Amino acid sequence: MPSDITKKKLRQLIAPGLFVVALVSLKLLKRFIHARHLLEQYESLLDFFFVALIFAGLLTLVVRLWQLRVRHELPEQNALGLTIAFVVLMLGLWWFATQAPRVEDRALPPLILPSPLEVLQAFPNLHFQQGLVRSALVSFTRVTLGFSLAVIVALPLGIYMASFPPMSAFFRPLALIGAYVPIVVFVPLTLAWFGLSELQKVGFLFIGCFVALLPMVIKSISKVPAAYLDVAVTKGATQWQLVRHVLFPVAQADIWDNLRAVYGVGWGWIILAEVVNAERGLGYLIDISNRRGHTNAIFAVILVIVLIAVACDQLWRLGGRLLFPYLRK
Repeated sequence: MPSDITKKKLRQLIAPGLFVVALVSLKLLKRFIHARHLLEQYESLLDFFFVALIFAGLLTLVVRLWQLRVRHELPEQNALGLTIAFVVLMLGLWWFATQAPRVEDRALPPLILPSPLEVLQAFPNLHFQQGLVRSALVSFTRVTLGFSLAVIVALPLGIYMASFPPMSAFFRPLALIGAYVPIVVFVPLTLAWFGLSELQKVGFLFIGCFVALLPMVIKSISKVPAAYLDVAVTKGATQWQLVRHVLFPVAQADIWDNLRAVYGVGWGWIILAEVVNAERGLGYLIDISNRRGHTNAIFAVILVIVLIAVACDQLWRLGGRLLFPYLRK
């Protein structure tokens, strides 16, 4: 039989032991709850991951079953028909996801995804009460000014960097900034530099277009075959003539396509440019509609931006055909 002293020691050991067990159990419970919370957070991400895998698999299956030919020339009418088919398919899926006798029966509520009809119904209010056309003209002016300033700076700088190694070494940090620094960080910087003014919005668009255009121009000039330079040198061309009469003329068609792409980038950044202290512009309309919970108006403004961007892209394409007819197949 254990003595009274032994029982007392056991009781003294059991109390701290129970405390340690309770503490460890609490820690394990907290970790379990935290792990379960993380799992719930990443559950939606996993759903997106599986959807992406299914999309890639279906896309590969269509390519294999359709027996498509690699880089086979597609007639323009067929290409236009496929593009229209994609748009019709997206509109059909949009209509199907928002179609229901009652709002409560929808797969997605109007606050998340309004129906096509609700988006169309937002245009009268945007036009007559919020100046949709005036805002579109303001945004167009801002994008064009920022893009033009970027072209004036990035085009000659990119040509000289690709042509002369000392220029490339000196200005290399600018190319690195465009490659690794997110453009979003320039929103607070331009606010600090230019204040809440029109110059801040144009300046931000200038930076966004500049960092996108500079590496493209460098790549276009660098792709010019050295054989053209060798022939020009044998005919007595100077260094400046190599740039003006060989490098730039050979690469100008590719540079035109780069300008076309970067102008579209400017329309992609217009929302960020106009979201801070803007009184006009399409980004301003989106911000106001978001504060009021008018999701249909947000979709309407986005549709306007897409239509303007597509129209401008077609104008760029037409200009390329007129300036460089030799590139037509």
